[in-house]
Amino acid sequence: MRVAVQLRDQRFLDATPDLAAALLAALDDGPDVLEGIGHDWTEIKRWAQHLLPKQ
Repeated sequence: MRVAVQLRDQRFLDATPDLAAALLAALDDGPDVLEGIGHDWTEIKRWAQHLLPKQ
């Protein structure tokens, strides 16, 4: 995911310093976390729903 953060996203990282620090410290161990998931935004959003805390 780190390579997906483009320079234009600097404002986002500035606004989320904890996330920026986590990305900086993260090691890329190679697996494609979106393997088997389409690249359409609606498919990714549907997949990501399971990561959200239950309300």
